[in-house]
Amino acid sequence: MNLGTRAILYTIRKWKKTLLLFCLLLSITTLVLSGLAIADAQEEKTEELRGVTGASFTVTSNNGYTLNPITDEMIKEISAVDGIESYNTAKWTIVNLFNNDSPMKVMDGEEYTADLFYGTGCFDSEYSPLFLSGALQLTDGNHVSGKGHGILLCKDVAEKHNLSVGDTIEIKNGNPSDPLVECKIAGLYEVLADDDDVQATMARPSTYYDYEDYIFVSMDTMSEVLAPYTATEGNGISSVDFFVSDAAKLESIVQEVKSSKSIDWDSYYITVNNEVYERISNTVSDTSTLITTLIVLITVVSMVLMILILSMSIRSRKKELGILLAVGIAKPAVILQYAIETLLIAVVAFPLAYLASKQAAGTLGTLFGRTAENVIVTPQHFIFVISIGSVLLLVAVLVSCISAMRLKPKEILSQME
Repeated sequence: MNLGTRAILYTIRKWKKTLLLFCLLLSITTLVLSGLAIADAQEEKTEELRGVTGASFTVTSNNGYTLNPITDEMIKEISAVDGIESYNTAKWTIVNLFNNDSPMKVMDGEEYTADLFYGTGCFDSEYSPLFLSGALQLTDGNHVSGKGHGILLCKDVAEKHNLSVGDTIEIKNGNPSDPLVECKIAGLYEVLADDDDVQATMARPSTYYDYEDYIFVSMDTMSEVLAPYTATEGNGISSVDFFVSDAAKLESIVQEVKSSKSIDWDSYYITVNNEVYERISNTVSDTSTLITTLIVLITVVSMVLMILILSMSIRSRKKELGILLAVGIAKPAVILQYAIETLLIAVVAFPLAYLASKQAAGTLGTLFGRTAENVIVTPQHFIFVISIGSVLLLVAVLVSCISAMRLKPKEILSQME
């Protein structure tokens, strides 16, 4: 009778032991596959966070607002550095809005209140702290950029004045002699935060104004509005925020910017703003470490259990082992039979574990803050696990055979008498 036949017959005859090993392998493989899928989902989340946490650095003038402002040439040169996604700054002032020559007022419930809005000039309103913090969210149209004469309004204010995206209104500073600047409504935003939202409130340039009172215009528009009050040529900007596409590369990008010879860095300084990314990435890293530790722990405990079960099984088969050795079957052939018996169980358990893990991974992933649809067990996970798992099973068989294989056939049979 050849090795394969003996292995199959023994596996069927000792069905209780076979079932125990099958359940153990099924459970272990399902957990490990699920853990790998969760770890990959966590890594994808880390990659996503690297691009959406608003990591940036700020270039600020040492010499104040009027003496040495940041020039358009500086902004253009810095923004051209590879890895910088966008840039923004803000100039604030109190403004009046006019619709068909009639002053627009801020609504408070059903009553008109003040006719003053808190105007923000920016290069890219998408990177305004109020939008980055999630206090405001664009619902219609587009954000405004530094060029042109676009304007963002609160959706509620626009509706109460029968305005929509594409309509034209006018903006001016407070004095009667200040120029009127015509703007086209580029987009509308809605308010998501309230006054109890600490993070969003910290992003507000003025807490004296409700979120609905804010308007956002291009830097060109703000420069025209403030033209009578600007003492310097150009925009008179004292600081600019530059946002990077990959937060992990922020430090290297800053070093590249500092290496520019055309900028007098004695007159400007750079501040790195990556607190949000560092805080979130530390949390994500801790979770990834926990998942990895659990996978290793499960694997180690499973190996110990497997060795104990196989060792007990082999000790109970000493008589069979002695007979096989006595009739001339070599020890390596006997070990190979034991390995085949174990692998026969694994051949059934591994595919079923793959199917089970596809269902279990999503559920387990929610325990680590991942959505079920983002935790996916892939064929690559399966190939990796069965490759490592098969090797570990063979190691377990070899370790469990050590004590029995050291004995000679006569010694084994004499112990059975």
